[in-house]
Amino acid sequence: MLSKVSNALKMLILLKSRGKMTLQELSDELEVSKRQIIRYREDLDKAGIYIDTIPGKYGGYVINNKDYILGLNVIDEEYLTLLSALEHLKYEHFIGYSELKSLVDKIGALRDCENDISFDFVIKNTKSNYNLQREKNIWFDIKAALILNKKIRIIYESAKQELNVRIVHPYYIFQYKGSMYFAGFCEYRNEMRDFKISRIKEYRILDETFDRDSNFDVKEYMKNCFGIFKDQEIFIELEIKYPIAQIIKEKIWVENQEIQELYNNNSILFRAKMKGLTEVKSWILSMGSNVKVIEPISLKEEIKTEAEKILENYK
Repeated sequence: MLSKVSNALKMLILLKSRGKMTLQELSDELEVSKRQIIRYREDLDKAGIYIDTIPGKYGGYVINNKDYILGLNVIDEEYLTLLSALEHLKYEHFIGYSELKSLVDKIGALRDCENDISFDFVIKNTKSNYNLQREKNIWFDIKAALILNKKIRIIYESAKQELNVRIVHPYYIFQYKGSMYFAGFCEYRNEMRDFKISRIKEYRILDETFDRDSNFDVKEYMKNCFGIFKDQEIFIELEIKYPIAQIIKEKIWVENQEIQELYNNNSILFRAKMKGLTEVKSWILSMGSNVKVIEPISLKEEIKTEAEKILENYK
């Protein structure tokens, strides 16, 4: 009975938030049959909450009375911004997307507006390939261990597909390119390390606690990191040609970057101190013939060697 009431209220919230919805859309959202949606409508009618039916191909259910739930002074621009952020998090595969989506629907239901908002915003991005529910469970358990300062024992698969047992003190959780990670002090390596949650094959929250390093600063830990790799830090100088130069100018890759325009050919000089030589090399190679490494000489030679290996693949 409780789930029936809960779903009827969710249906009310959805209609108030999104305006007109078809039987099929409501059925998909609430994960019940269309016949059950009709029953919810009948139950709401009995409670004095009337839902109108718009007939025809483009028809559906709609609720016009705004008195059932108190309104909030949420203006269209604020609500559109919230919808855009939600769409962005959807394509980033954010671990708490479904819960956030439910919250946005509730906020939408509280809006006092006369017209439906037309939302035409799409994110184009790649998605991570993993079991979302499993990763979500691990994420919540790591979060609990982090709050309680509990150690975690993990069986972790490295990028080389080697399985290793680690005892880790979790410090913080972060997301990078659609994948979830957590950073923690690794007892085996005796240093801070980053662990990709999807590579955790087994884990157990231990009863043993740890003392958090009060001097640890996440901003310092991530400072000048090009990505998440924290291997060798180098100063680089690149000459980047048009049109890639325009793309590079439009982003802040690291906070200390400097860009000098070369107006004679629409090129730029890009200078920065970066950590993560592995990802820096991959980034430079992704620009193909539109980039030339000027400094350091050692990086220039490594890129030349890699380019020669690429050519060998096509001989």
